[in-house]
Amino acid sequence: MSTGARWGIRALEPADLEALHAATLHILWHAGVRVEDPAAAEIFAGAGATVQTRGDHTLVRLPESVVETAIQSAPGSFTLHGRRPEDDFLIEPGATGFTAGFGEHVKIVDLDTREVRATTKSDLADITRIQDHLDIISFVERAACAGDQYPAVQAVHNYDAMVRSTSKHVFLGFGGQENAKAIIAMAQATAGGTEQVRTRPPVTCLVSPSSPLGLVAECTSSLIEAARGGLGIGIHPMSLSGASSPSTPVGVVVQHNAELLSAVVLAQAVRPGTPCLMAFDSTIMDLRRSASPVGVPEMALHGVAGIQLARHYDIPSWAGACATDSKLPDAQQGYDFTLTALPAALAGANVIYGIGAIESLITFDYAAMIMGAEQAGRIRRFAEGVDLAGLWEVVKVIEEVGPGGEYISHDHTFDHMRELSSSNLFDRHAREVWERDGSRDAADRAYAVARRILDSHQPAPLQPEVESRLEEIVAAREEEARAATV
Repeated sequence: MSTGARWGIRALEPADLEALHAATLHILWHAGVRVEDPAAAEIFAGAGATVQTRGDHTLVRLPESVVETAIQSAPGSFTLHGRRPEDDFLIEPGATGFTAGFGEHVKIVDLDTREVRATTKSDLADITRIQDHLDIISFVERAACAGDQYPAVQAVHNYDAMVRSTSKHVFLGFGGQENAKAIIAMAQATAGGTEQVRTRPPVTCLVSPSSPLGLVAECTSSLIEAARGGLGIGIHPMSLSGASSPSTPVGVVVQHNAELLSAVVLAQAVRPGTPCLMAFDSTIMDLRRSASPVGVPEMALHGVAGIQLARHYDIPSWAGACATDSKLPDAQQGYDFTLTALPAALAGANVIYGIGAIESLITFDYAAMIMGAEQAGRIRRFAEGVDLAGLWEVVKVIEEVGPGGEYISHDHTFDHMRELSSSNLFDRHAREVWERDGSRDAADRAYAVARRILDSHQPAPLQPEVESRLEEIVAAREEEARAATV
């Protein structure tokens, strides 16, 4: 009898996955990938790719053997290290963690005024601090832009805000080679040195191939620097069907997969064994509205197919989900969240992000974050399924209680009652209790929860000398960037 309780989706059969893989290999060889950075093209060539210089870029064609070698080199499991061992999260088959944000939101619904405004570095610190507090959040993704800082070094300010506000593992885009060097130096300062970062890397570099089939210089230079520094790579193309990719789901999936594997090849060529996460967060272009919605069935379809491909390769997966096109933390937000997050969890995504993302990824909302965190916990509980390990134990209990008996006073109930799902935010009270407490809706309660967390929670502190070192690195990088623009 199987006790593997996790429930799942198997939308594609093994033959389907092999067909998608064969099509991906065909694209990588016959169409190739546009690479802007000569240094990256040289690394591809060294790995066995065919490269052709074409004016301001290089066309890189990847033979099957090079792609297969890279897939075999990428680890199937690894640990996302926090600043403390108790914050570590093991990425392995069957492990799913959630995080907030869906990239770098440039607007936020102010927690106190409820007005929409541009994001700041302090907003990112606050969002990160709430993520540090929430148990369902296993690691922290950069969920806002430090928009009040010098644009060329916003990525460095992003990491500065995050590493001071959480002891959990951090994901963020590095924004090019020089920023990557500064972020790696900051990680070394917090971890205790170069070797400590290689042993317990506290941050993962997010890079974004550009659809269709492009690797821009910022993407490849960040990837190369991070891989050389001992960090993992999260690979995030995001194509729009009918605009930057074919209009059909199968077209999106196969092109997206080719873009992902091109970056996997580069990462493994730089440092064999570099941990990689294959992210699937492509959506559609709504040509009627000139919009790119995210609370749509296609987001879930692309994600489930991609997650299965990643599992086929034994490379961990990341799913874009949880986000909404609604401008409010309302019913639409809840429907959009579940439409994309539940299939991703059932498909076995290792990382699911998007909690708190509204307005088609433009804006971050605290109530959407708090409600999303609770919903993520409910989804994860559902995905755990029914464990048959205790089957004959409960048969014995049922015999003992017998027809017409009661279970409230039975030892089995006391032993297992805390395993039942609970609610911290979503209302389960009688109407009279709800009315007594002010008849507030879930969003209003969620805003209040976010404020309480910010007023009370403090993350594990950094040592004063580490904080001073971070300030030095940020200041030096900003001075360097400003000088380069003069």
